[in-house]
Amino acid sequence: MYLDAAKGRRRVARNFICHRGIRLRTVQVAGAMMATVASVASHADGLTISGLVGAGPTYTSNASGAARYSLDAAPNRPNYLAFNGSESLGDGTSAYFRLSGRFLSDTGQLIGQLFNANSIIGLRGQFGDLSLGLMRDFMFDYFTAGGFSGAWHGGIWGASQGPFTNFGGVNGPFPGGSFDYDRSNGELVANGAKYTNQFGPLKVGAMYAFGERPGSVNSGSSYSLGGLYQSGKLSATVAYIDFRDGTTTTSTAHIRTLGVGSKWTADDWTLAGTYSRTENANTGGVINNFGIGATRSFGERYGLTVHYQYMKGNAVLLDRYAHQLLMVAETSLSKRSRVYLQAVYQWAGGQDARAWINGASAPSGSSRQMLAGVFVEHLF
Repeated sequence: MYLDAAKGRRRVARNFICHRGIRLRTVQVAGAMMATVASVASHADGLTISGLVGAGPTYTSNASGAARYSLDAAPNRPNYLAFNGSESLGDGTSAYFRLSGRFLSDTGQLIGQLFNANSIIGLRGQFGDLSLGLMRDFMFDYFTAGGFSGAWHGGIWGASQGPFTNFGGVNGPFPGGSFDYDRSNGELVANGAKYTNQFGPLKVGAMYAFGERPGSVNSGSSYSLGGLYQSGKLSATVAYIDFRDGTTTTSTAHIRTLGVGSKWTADDWTLAGTYSRTENANTGGVINNFGIGATRSFGERYGLTVHYQYMKGNAVLLDRYAHQLLMVAETSLSKRSRVYLQAVYQWAGGQDARAWINGASAPSGSSRQMLAGVFVEHLF
């Protein structure tokens, strides 16, 4: 079934959520990459190269006070190129690696450094799974990739951002604001060590990221915990991260997020509900987020997703709030290609509130903003 296959791939592909707007010079590394891959392939039990390319015309109703028409990378799943390899060590134990990078299909530019989505070496076996490197926390691994959050339903457009310009976040291309404030869009954690294990229907995990600052253990360090329960038609998750920004030696950002979610699947329907609470421990700013989403498949090739979320800031954030409604209608052309229409609308309220959808190039000049586009996507 085309649609079912696409749903299965979505869980993997969304490990690479795209941050639009970060542009660096393209470096000529293809030859070196291929030479490295060829060397690895000769020693690996299994090596796969995979990726995704998607793009389409996009309409933004209001960006800094004016409408905008553009050709953008597809928002639902990001453009990426990934290299995965593994080696059997015997007794059910294996070593593996994953190197992956994101790029903008409309310009061909890299988004930051070469391997900007994953750079992981790990061991897995009967003892569980231990991975080291550049990775994501459990607000993505379980809360989103488990099929619960707005980012799962709508990619970067479905992730959390609103009229909270004074939140003091550190994510994405707009530091200081609220870009993906609950980290459900797949924010990266460097210098991480992650352990996960499966106990029947329950999967649990813990992650610690080293701050690497001389004279201080806590400065710049982060930790995350998560649990994911899946049994029959019912799934549930809880995830937590205490994030201290370690990108610079002077940053003092300290963001805490707790997320919980539940999901029910029956026949052609999937219903999911979530709650997250994100706090800037330095300023006292708090954002509560409530979300509900539904997905319906129609035969083998067609699907419809609708997701609603309500975001509410506390007094530190001037009691601003936002409602956001997202819709995705998709048609599978084959097991690896699809076309979809995606639209999202946000209306904000509170003192001087301006709507700002995650993935928009700028906040609206008013309390309302809409993004809409038609996109073609191909997995390889």
